[in-house]
Amino acid sequence: MLFADEQVVVVNKPPGVSVVFDRHRRQEASFWQEVWEQLGPVFVVHRLDRDTTGTLLFARTSETQKVLSQAFSKHRVRKVYHAVVSGVPSWEHMTVEHPLRENGDRLHRTVVDWERGKPARTELRLLRVFSPEKALVEACPVTGRRHQIRAHLAALGLPLLGDTLYGGNPAAPRPLLHARLLVFPHPWHGHFVEVEAPYPEDWESLLNPATAGAATQQ
Repeated sequence: MLFADEQVVVVNKPPGVSVVFDRHRRQEASFWQEVWEQLGPVFVVHRLDRDTTGTLLFARTSETQKVLSQAFSKHRVRKVYHAVVSGVPSWEHMTVEHPLRENGDRLHRTVVDWERGKPARTELRLLRVFSPEKALVEACPVTGRRHQIRAHLAALGLPLLGDTLYGGNPAAPRPLLHARLLVFPHPWHGHFVEVEAPYPEDWESLLNPATAGAATQQ
C-alpha cells in the first residue's frame, strides 16, 4: 500500500494480474478482488493493463468513486508513466497528438487513424539512454484512450521493450510500463495528493546506472 485514509487507497500494482475480472482468464482472480479481501470494500476508479505496474487508485465508497471518476474525466488527475522503449528517441521532449481508434485491427490493437480516430495526446520526455537498443522515457497521457501510451510510442517507432503486440523487442518478459506517479484532488478536502510508486524488482538491475551504464538526460 502506498497511501490510504478513510476515502481512498493507492496501491502499487504488480505485473501479471488484471485489475478487474478478465473473461479470457476465468480462473484468475482480479487485483480488485485481492485488494478488497485485504483492505475491505474498495471501488475501481481507473485501470492499468494486466502487465503494467505502479500507482492504482481505489475509492472506499461508491460516492467517493463518483467524485474521483469526475476528476479523471475533467483531466484534473496527473498520471506519469515510465516506459522502457525499444530504440533511442532523437528528441528530448515530444508531444504526440495522433488520433487513436481502439480495437482497430484483427489483433484488437489501438491504432492511429487520422480519419476515424479519437483525439489523443501524450507528452513525452527522454529520461535516460541505456544502450543503442533501449531508453527510459517519461509518458504523461493527457487523454485516456485504451493502450494510448503503447500505441503512441509504437507510432513513433519506439514500442515498449517486451511489448510484442505493438512491435517491441521481445527482450523483456512483458511490456515495460510503470505508473510512476499519480496526482489527484482528494475527494474530501480537495487538496492534491501526490503518490509515487517504486519500480518493480525486476527493473532494478536495468535502472541502476552502475550496471546499466546509463547516461541521464538533462
